[in-house]
Amino acid sequence: MNAHVGPPQAINFRARSLLAFVLEPTEPVGEWLAGLDGWLARSPNFFAAKPVILEMAGLEIGLKEYRDLLGHLARRHIRVMAVENASRTLVGPHLPPAVTGGRAVETPLIAEREAPPAAGPKPREKAASLIVDANVRSGQSIVHSEGDVTIVGRVASGAEIVAGGSVHVYGALQGRVIAGVSGAPGARIFCTEGRAEMLCIGGAYLTAEDMDPKAEGRCLEARLEGDDLKIRILD
Repeated sequence: MNAHVGPPQAINFRARSLLAFVLEPTEPVGEWLAGLDGWLARSPNFFAAKPVILEMAGLEIGLKEYRDLLGHLARRHIRVMAVENASRTLVGPHLPPAVTGGRAVETPLIAEREAPPAAGPKPREKAASLIVDANVRSGQSIVHSEGDVTIVGRVASGAEIVAGGSVHVYGALQGRVIAGVSGAPGARIFCTEGRAEMLCIGGAYLTAEDMDPKAEGRCLEARLEGDDLKIRILD
């Protein structure tokens, strides 16, 4: 009896580059977590459903403390996909894997890293700016680290825009905007109707509670002046 031998199965694989936010915990961890909570209070869903890498070069802790740290982050809806510069005792089964490489750009709170593909075709070049010709709904997050982001529409409360350069909103800005994550100090935020929950450039930020009530509903520009974020009314 001859056994039927089918054609060999093809194994398909592709390389994919992605953006990951890099968190750098420091000692004392409790104070670092308190600072993180202050950020999350203003942008509670910032890290939700986003890849996060822990940079461990500035932190020397044991395995128990490390597991506790991962637990604290998980309770804040931050899932760590990998670690960098961790000691060998902190890498193993049921723990995030170690990674190396990638192109990093630092900011005072977060960094973005693009991991290069290991194989496969050359990725398609992206435009320096991104234009979104629609409203950005609550819960939506638009991340474009390559350049400016222009929204032709409204950015609803609970929505989030993250840009490597400047952000332009031709409509009501009610959500959160983080500009200049590529490290560009000249990044700005413009909107035709300012009602933002938070504005941030280069780690300096203002929340709705911090903003001058005279600026509410006005055409605005936000820019860095030294280490401070300043708002200018344009209309």
